[in-house]
Amino acid sequence: MTRIAADRLETQQDGLQFGDPIGCGYHWTEPDEVDAYGDSVRRLAAKVELAVDAFERTASLSEEVFSGDAADALRARAERRHQESASVRDNLRGLGRAINAYSDVLRRHREGLEQLRAFAESRGLEVRGHRIWPPIETLPGDATQKQADAWEADWKAYQACFETKIELRDARRASTRELVKALAEYAGVHPDKDHKKLVAADANRVRFGELRREAAEEAMEAVEANDAAQAAQRTVDGLKRREQAVLDDLERMVLAERPPEEIQAQATKVAAIHRELTEARVEAREAEAVAEREQAQANRAARNLEAAEEGRPRIVAERADWRPGAEQSFEPVDLKDRLG
Repeated sequence: MTRIAADRLETQQDGLQFGDPIGCGYHWTEPDEVDAYGDSVRRLAAKVELAVDAFERTASLSEEVFSGDAADALRARAERRHQESASVRDNLRGLGRAINAYSDVLRRHREGLEQLRAFAESRGLEVRGHRIWPPIETLPGDATQKQADAWEADWKAYQACFETKIELRDARRASTRELVKALAEYAGVHPDKDHKKLVAADANRVRFGELRREAAEEAMEAVEANDAAQAAQRTVDGLKRREQAVLDDLERMVLAERPPEEIQAQATKVAAIHRELTEARVEAREAEAVAEREQAQANRAARNLEAAEEGRPRIVAERADWRPGAEQSFEPVDLKDRLG
């Protein structure tokens, strides 16, 4: 994320109030740079268009040209790729248009600030440090009518500057929201509805959306690990039944005094199944341990989310003990010895 240095009043959502200094300096990215980036995104969309056409032609291959199972699989895959690439192309086009539109807004914003500064100077307002300063708030009791008229004219000029500044700010913010929306559509990520709700955790802040995603991911991993453990246990149970069955067959063959080669073959079969059962038991124990670990992590994530929603403190990490420098003794470094 790129952070651009801004005045304190500019960084507040609704911080600019009537009577405050009005910022008239442009400190956002140059519109030409933004416009060039938007053009590059749209050129990339044009290149993706070639892939869209290629996948579409492959998906529409006739049975006369290419037939069989391999052909059907190729056409099905090409159809899926065609849909995916078409979606990427459309998102890139929308993103490019949004970036170009944002550059136009920035250009108009810059020109508007320049015009605002020129208007303030032409009306005799004080412009200092890229800010238009308001007139004095009150007049002395012995002020003449001429001074009162000039004071009123200055405040009317300041009011006009203030309203113009608000219009420029609102237009830029609206375009910024449109750009963010286009970026979200392109990335397939949408802002969480609770993005403004923050939970304090010592010196850190944790977003509800992040906690919900973490809890959902941990819960899904726990479910998958539990399913794997159950599948491994079912394998063990099945092998145990098979082992018991071949053991019963071996016992019957011994009692029936079957030929030695048949008894040996059955014993070899029993040994093979027993080895397979031993390996399956090891895998089942490992899968059960993984399931228990994933379940513990899911429970912890769920407790963190519950604590955050209820506003209880949440421990993120333990802070290492630190002693002030005054309590520690350091010997001065002899730079002459170090540097020769």
